[in-house]
Amino acid sequence: MPFSDIKQPNTDPKRNAKAFRLGSDLAVLIWDLPPALPIPTRAALTMSKPPVPLVSVTLRLVDGRQRTLWAMRTTKVPMPATIAIEGGDNAVPISIEPASSLPPLDMEQLFLELAPEARIRFLSALLTTWRSAFKVASDPYFCLIVEDALNTLAPMPRPARIACELGRGRFLIETTINPEVDDKLGIYVVGSANVSQLRPKAIIRRGTRKGWQTCHFIAEMPSLSPPFQLVLLSKNGVAIRQLSERVAQCPNLTRWWAENRDAVELRELLVQHLATWPNGGPATAIDLQIRAPLKERHVQRAAQQPSGQVDLALALSDSLIVGGWYHDPSSMLAGIDYLQADGKTVPLDGNIYEFPGWAQTQADKSKTDVTGFVARLPLDQSLGPLLQPRFQIRLASGAVKPLIPPPQPFEPVLQRNQILRAVPPQHAIDDAFRTILAPALREVEQRLGKTIEVKRTRDYGLPRHAPLVSIVIPLYKVLDFLRFQLSGMATDPWLRENAELVFVLDSPEIQDETEHLLGGLHLLHGLPMRLVVMNRNGGYARACNTGARMARGSILVMLNSDVVPCEAGWVQTLIQPITSGAFGAVGPRLIFEDRSLQHAGLYFGRDQRGIWLNHHFYKGMPSDYLPAQQARTVPGVTGACLVTSRDIYESVGGFTEDYIIGDYEDSDLCLKIRRAGFEIGYEPSACLYHFERQSIRRSQDYMRGVASQYNSWLHTQRWDDDIAALMARDYRSPSGPKTASPDRTIEWTNA
Repeated sequence: MPFSDIKQPNTDPKRNAKAFRLGSDLAVLIWDLPPALPIPTRAALTMSKPPVPLVSVTLRLVDGRQRTLWAMRTTKVPMPATIAIEGGDNAVPISIEPASSLPPLDMEQLFLELAPEARIRFLSALLTTWRSAFKVASDPYFCLIVEDALNTLAPMPRPARIACELGRGRFLIETTINPEVDDKLGIYVVGSANVSQLRPKAIIRRGTRKGWQTCHFIAEMPSLSPPFQLVLLSKNGVAIRQLSERVAQCPNLTRWWAENRDAVELRELLVQHLATWPNGGPATAIDLQIRAPLKERHVQRAAQQPSGQVDLALALSDSLIVGGWYHDPSSMLAGIDYLQADGKTVPLDGNIYEFPGWAQTQADKSKTDVTGFVARLPLDQSLGPLLQPRFQIRLASGAVKPLIPPPQPFEPVLQRNQILRAVPPQHAIDDAFRTILAPALREVEQRLGKTIEVKRTRDYGLPRHAPLVSIVIPLYKVLDFLRFQLSGMATDPWLRENAELVFVLDSPEIQDETEHLLGGLHLLHGLPMRLVVMNRNGGYARACNTGARMARGSILVMLNSDVVPCEAGWVQTLIQPITSGAFGAVGPRLIFEDRSLQHAGLYFGRDQRGIWLNHHFYKGMPSDYLPAQQARTVPGVTGACLVTSRDIYESVGGFTEDYIIGDYEDSDLCLKIRRAGFEIGYEPSACLYHFERQSIRRSQDYMRGVASQYNSWLHTQRWDDDIAALMARDYRSPSGPKTASPDRTIEWTNA
């Protein structure tokens, strides 16, 4: 039935208003506004009891006039109403019959009379506002109306296909669209029994061929099966596609991935999508990339041409950390760009640190001076566990050359090590740390911390009652000194009666060896012990904090595994200043195997870069050196043997866990205790041997790269003002710290 079958509609407005059926009880009232009205002109529908919801849209006709459509649910009896130009006084009375008695909406005639842009607006209203407002997605009559609309617009729709099945009702869909269609697409599935919106995780549009652009998107369709139609709807266009393939006919993800190594944008899209799966998605993405990686690409060195390589490209949650080198002998290089999955490029020059370096050829092993770089590129959204982000060298001529790094590590510890190697130690300065390396290391350390947990505990003769003192001893690979350490403790009667030993094994690969050794030593000495086995190496601070949580004593002694008592009574001596409230933390005198001093309190001194470094009073002097025999307040004490109360330890949050491997956590803890209002004490009458840094020497992660420089930089950033104020006092006096003369800088020496 034509809508504009009245040649002069303004002479009889009532005849120009027509109602049609849209759904089981859904109708649409259509009224063509009189001609010669300004655009836009609003029409008003008035009813004594207007239905809720009542939705309208005004569309342009091909002849320039306007048509208003009202969608509503009808009742079982006719509904009286009036229609009029908004603000006018010529209201036209009409009656809207029940939907079941109305004729169906004639889509062919409707689209014939609507202007092209109005057809898109009508289809948009049908699929979006009307479908959701009236909850008719599963109304069979409404589904037929929508199918009729699509068949009218596209009698022979272009095909879409399932490129591969991702699993769990998710599919990668492929089709083609007009390249002029807007990027913001809404996608709808239209079948005989349902009209639903797909919420694609991402849409990738690739190169144009024969006037058509390939389009891929990931769709979740757990309860739908082809055939059905897909509608890709934007503000400036619509694409209607027929999906006929059965799921059984499409390849699985592993096969598709191996066969489509050149579809790099799609691979990156899939990695991002898989990263959102709650169970196994990230692991699947990593496995696919390892099984079928991209071919590495770099620009080889030439006498006059630019060359370069990217060997660090870590995709973190909010940034991309990129490192490598370039060589530009003829000043032809314009920059290095990151290639996004959507084909856009992002220059790396926004936050980049460059330093001199050299590169070596594989063929003749010759070296060339190059410019090394490391950059941090902020991301709007995570790339997921993407192991091979892509880059390009951009020349001044406009030419580009691809750069693809080798697959990057995905495990936090390996990522941390990769970041630490990005800059040589001699070039690890504030410019590299502040905005590039530090944010990356902070994120990786946080991710590592979330993976750390207690794997197993085992008790050896622990009494039921909680002891006064818990001695927490982290273990990492080195067990060489445990026999000597426990022998020294076993000859201390007070310690046997009032203390427990809590060993925290931070290298679970030696669990069997450790359990066997501690079991034998317990049988030999009878000391009450608890072994806490971590699931993986998490570093000194996490091991100590875990031990403190598992300990039962009100006094905590943090003790390294390479510290051995010289004589009995050391614990009693060290806890007395804590229980009396004189100090918040106390440390003993520590000596080397040759009885020279290793530690008589910590102090801080700036290096040539202005970074505060930790130093030990009188290190290397004889153990009986007189100034080291004086108990006094000190800036800090070493974590090799540090005594504090549980209340203080917990109130300041224990050891800070974002330092790398194990360094500066002890001075950080002392500074936190100081900030809480307590002093730090040195007690020389308690003396122990310290076979310094035996465990950390086994950590290749620490000995390579810039871990120590980073820790000292981070420590300085966190405590610069506090340390500066602290070191303005003279801590060498046994009577307590004195304020230094304002015209004198304190130089701490062993003399």
